[in-house]
Amino acid sequence: MKKPAFKSVVSLFSALAILLAALALALLIPKTLPATSSLNNSGREVAVPAGIQQVICPTLPGEGAKAWVEGISETGSALLTDASGNALAKDAAHSVGKSGLTLQVKPVAGKNAAALGYVSSNGKEDENGFFAGLCAAPTNRAYFLTPGTTTGNASTLHLLNPSGAPLTARIQIWTEQGPLAAKVTQNIPARASTSLVLDGQAPGYNRLGVLVEAEGKGVSSWVSSTLATGAQKAGAVHSPALAAPSQEVLIPAAKITGKSSLRVLNPSREVANLQVSLLDVKGETPVPAPNKLQVATGAVFDIPLAGVKDGLAAVKVKSDQPVVAAVFAPETYAKKDTLAVYPSVSPSTSGAVLSNQQAASLAFESGKEQKIVLSSAGETQEVAVKPGVLTLVKVPAGVWQWQSETALHAGQLVGDPAGTFRTIGVGKAAREIAAITVKTNP
Repeated sequence: MKKPAFKSVVSLFSALAILLAALALALLIPKTLPATSSLNNSGREVAVPAGIQQVICPTLPGEGAKAWVEGISETGSALLTDASGNALAKDAAHSVGKSGLTLQVKPVAGKNAAALGYVSSNGKEDENGFFAGLCAAPTNRAYFLTPGTTTGNASTLHLLNPSGAPLTARIQIWTEQGPLAAKVTQNIPARASTSLVLDGQAPGYNRLGVLVEAEGKGVSSWVSSTLATGAQKAGAVHSPALAAPSQEVLIPAAKITGKSSLRVLNPSREVANLQVSLLDVKGETPVPAPNKLQVATGAVFDIPLAGVKDGLAAVKVKSDQPVVAAVFAPETYAKKDTLAVYPSVSPSTSGAVLSNQQAASLAFESGKEQKIVLSSAGETQEVAVKPGVLTLVKVPAGVWQWQSETALHAGQLVGDPAGTFRTIGVGKAAREIAAITVKTNP
């Protein structure tokens, strides 16, 4: 009578072993999903099903801000709409309101599509300058470097939540003297925007660094500033999000003059020792420093770039601590003073831009010699990039995408590279957005 019971126990353990083996195999095998990937709260990469993608074009100082946008997918174009579902033509300029322009694109053939484009504007009487910004998806973390809050200057941090759920943003501020003791909390309702006056939070400082953190689907953020020297207006500036702290930072293109400086934030707990160099089409030139280039912990510091090499150049920063950086360059526009901020960008193995007459030039810098192939609607253009050299490429109008063997830095120039221009980052290639091979978490 005991033998059948023994066989039942063996069968039960055998079935359980087979089930566990199958589960383990499923966890180990990567799955290609029509999805993108993101980090969960534990920092692990998880699968995110294909869905409506939202991209925000920031509002800019001045007046008449216009956005040039286009929807792209792995198979070609994609229908692009605003937040109300109205279709947006791809060959027309679209007005950007005071809270930015929200773009939406639905999946194509079950895979994520993307919205690509940029916004630009010209200044007005009290906000002189030329401005440009990248249309980008909301993020969970964004760093900024901004003009100071000395008398006459005014800076505002704009926060936009395009999702259907309210969220909380936490803002940390650094100055040339170190970080402020407390973080600022901003509650943002669903599909709404809010703002924070930075000079009200940290008045009387020459330099500010800002970090915006938000959970959930993230927030879109940017900083607008008006400048003055005493009672004399000194233009306006748009400060875009910068590359996250890194031990190697690159600004892909900036107009270097005798008044330009590199602004650096050191958010780490150790002093940062820096090496700075300028890269142009001929090669790399170190920025001379009679003393060590150091940034104190938690401080924002300016490094003059005068006397090295004027003209269009990339700026490379190497540091023994992760830092954030951007180039600040006072200039004259429409015969009046203003300020240009040239942002750092993150390295990537793919990219995509919307090129037109105003934004036809691209800048590349790679730590390794390689060739990349730019493609657009059947056209291709091969580009050779080398370490220590700025590579400039001009492309015809259209959507241009590329893949690279190793990560490189890329930027798009909006305006006249020989005169007044602004540099923006680039989007991701449609192939990367459409499907990413990931391991699902247990």
